[in-house]
Amino acid sequence: MPNDAGAPISDALVLDLSDDDFQIAWFAMTQEQRQAVGESGFERYRKLRPLRKRESIVERAQAKLDAVLLRHRGNDWPAPLDLEALAETEPEPPAFIMPGWLPIGYATGLWGHGGVGKSGIALYLAACIALELSFFGKRVERRRVMYLSCEDREGVLHWRLSRICKHLGISIADLSGWLEIVDLVGHDVVLWEKDPHTGGTYTAAFGRLQERVEKHATELLIVDGISDTYGGNESARTEVKRYVNALVSLIPADRGAVLLLGHIAKSTALAAQSTEGYSGSTAWHNAVRARWYLYPETIQDEDGSCGERSGDLILDLQKSNLGRTDQSMRFAWDATARLFVGREIVGETGLDRAHRDRIEHRDVMRAFKGCAERGVNVPAATSGQRTAYHVLSAAPEFPDTLKRTGKPGRKRFWRIVEKLRQSGALIPDSYKDSNRKWRDSLVLAPEGMRQCVE
Repeated sequence: MPNDAGAPISDALVLDLSDDDFQIAWFAMTQEQRQAVGESGFERYRKLRPLRKRESIVERAQAKLDAVLLRHRGNDWPAPLDLEALAETEPEPPAFIMPGWLPIGYATGLWGHGGVGKSGIALYLAACIALELSFFGKRVERRRVMYLSCEDREGVLHWRLSRICKHLGISIADLSGWLEIVDLVGHDVVLWEKDPHTGGTYTAAFGRLQERVEKHATELLIVDGISDTYGGNESARTEVKRYVNALVSLIPADRGAVLLLGHIAKSTALAAQSTEGYSGSTAWHNAVRARWYLYPETIQDEDGSCGERSGDLILDLQKSNLGRTDQSMRFAWDATARLFVGREIVGETGLDRAHRDRIEHRDVMRAFKGCAERGVNVPAATSGQRTAYHVLSAAPEFPDTLKRTGKPGRKRFWRIVEKLRQSGALIPDSYKDSNRKWRDSLVLAPEGMRQCVE
């Protein structure tokens, strides 16, 4: 019945209902609400209870709720596209609230391991969009934002938001009217759940959300997170898609968006940098039009195994149906701001990658030169316990970008070595090891030495 859980209810209002409606209302009420009605309500329910099975009450309650929601939202398919009219107009490119990352009219997923920092980053983004402030260098469009917090209570939200606002140079009051944060910890927040008796899926929580969205004129809905609000089967593609579509239907198609926060599968969390940053089956990957993956950066060992964490977080855009996916952001902990501060990762554009390659090429040559000056032999071996990479990466001149990026960095290193060999800047040599055995090595040719000086 249309009443908030725990709110006082007039005994006359309930007792005046018909027998059928009284049973439905009584079943939906909390214990506190029943006590407010009084003993007369309990007595009437005891007399009527044998006449109706509990299941039939649930069926009728769910059917009535579904009927109301369907009437309100409409159940008709839209008319087909007018191709003649489209032929006379110029098409517009896909629109974004945050270019490339947050498409308008669709759902986007932000996935990551529990406790990695998704909520803090999502709340920071919500504040930026609410006031049209740059999100760590990325332009955003202003929207009215609703943030559903199913994991953090008011105290944590206040503490987190105060640090965000201080870092942005604003006050929490500036967000009033543009950012609505709802603390739902401890409340019934299942927005989609398939009833085994009726097959209905709309819940009372979804009805409350719909009312809030309309009242606030919400344009960006952030749900933190799906494990609290989705009551279906994570591996059932149709159920996942219906849940996502139900949320997308709440926001304006030409200005709004939905951002869903979810946990990744355990196997993905253990794999560190993974290309499958989503939960459950591919249902979640397919249900959203863009997918972000937040994970702790791990510096891999030379054998490809996971090494130590750097302390930074990496946010990858792993899926984008409406734009390019070669975008990432790095978040480093700021001890003064007491939050993770982000920046775009160099190498996002072709120009950036070309600049990075030039710097790495130069510093690899300087590492060769430094080893020669220090009397350190650089083996020519490409595999084993002591390769050219092992020796040069310990040199102070060696570029940090080749060490921090794991396997991709090692691949770039060996490409640089091959280019140096083919250009004649790097030539083969030999030396005797500690066991007086001859080993192949690599040294800079005179031309290579000259390039290092330039």
